[in-house]
Amino acid sequence: MKLSLIQPVLFLDFDDVLCLNKPFGGYDAIAAIGRAEKEPGVSLDDAEFEDLWVSLFDAGAKGYLLALHNEFSPSYVLSTSWRNFMNRPALVAILRRTGFGFVAENLHQNWGTPIGLGYQDRPREISNWLGKNAAHEGRWVTLDDERSGAGFVDWPISKHKPFIVICRENVGLTAVEYEKLRVAFRLRICAGKSDHD
Repeated sequence: MKLSLIQPVLFLDFDDVLCLNKPFGGYDAIAAIGRAEKEPGVSLDDAEFEDLWVSLFDAGAKGYLLALHNEFSPSYVLSTSWRNFMNRPALVAILRRTGFGFVAENLHQNWGTPIGLGYQDRPREISNWLGKNAAHEGRWVTLDDERSGAGFVDWPISKHKPFIVICRENVGLTAVEYEKLRVAFRLRICAGKSDHD
């Protein structure tokens, strides 16, 4: 049962959150997309890509994100660096083939944060996105990793800290981060309810 009709936004990173680059990573997905676009007769649904789609994202992380989605029904904004190399249709194709169709189907209209200058810019990318989508201020949670989310250490607004969930590099989304996400979404939903009472 859903806690509220309010749809919060989840800023979602891939590397070291969902994709542990064991044995495949983003460059493998880019290569597959490139082949399908350029080589006649090659399809992303071909058997040669089956192992890639099954193994690209961590199964445990997928289970935690699906459980979170089933409980809170967020919309998703991609903050992953994969946006630098792939457009929305390519990212949606990957999400659907890897069991993340629920993310693809629930991408926010403004589906990606503005692309920054490097790993330290993730907080600024999210701040810029929120500046252009003011209706979501106070209705967001971010899921990132300690490398690309390193800039969050110096996030200036302490009241936002509970809504920034950081995964360990090479470990990804585990039960620990999943529980932090649940707390963050509950806090956002409770705050949203009080805004409408």
